[in-house]
Amino acid sequence: MANNGIRQQFPHEVYSSKFQFHVIELKKLKDATEAEKEQEPELYKWAKVIAAKSWEAICMETKGNPYMEAAKDELEKINQDENERYLYLRREMAISDEISRLQTAVNQGRREGLEEGRKAGLEDGEFLKLISQIKKKYLKGKTLAEIAEDLEESADDLEEIYNVVKANSQDSDDVLLKRIRQPAVEKPLSEYHIN
Repeated sequence: MANNGIRQQFPHEVYSSKFQFHVIELKKLKDATEAEKEQEPELYKWAKVIAAKSWEAICMETKGNPYMEAAKDELEKINQDENERYLYLRREMAISDEISRLQTAVNQGRREGLEEGRKAGLEDGEFLKLISQIKKKYLKGKTLAEIAEDLEESADDLEEIYNVVKANSQDSDDVLLKRIRQPAVEKPLSEYHIN
């Protein structure tokens, strides 16, 4: 515990003995020496009241001291004020509801994301199978019309895939899928020949 009176900076005189500033580390209160306890017994008692962890401890520490009992009575009034308690509980409920709402939204987002991922995976799987079939038939020398007839699809539906396979037949099916899905990129101006 540190005890510092309020003093003038220069000539370093105490302004008033009625007002003092004390710094107390409540966590270290139990480690206070007997000499420290006896040096400032009132301050030590107030510190014990402030650091009390139960209502019984507060009652025991304040017993017999009218100032401390008055402070305890005020604390009791504050704790019993229904309006204050109601407002506190409302704030706590609002915080709890917001946390719950956010957690629900996160969980729903995860479920939707997983479902979309599954659907996209299935679509990719089916599309990869189609790419693989077109590539195999192309490598056997079949034309777009023949491949469309074999797969029982329209040539118009297969034309884009066929053209990508034809231009990149050495690529794996996964790479072909990426080529088909990526948007066409325009050539940079430097690649155009202007005469």
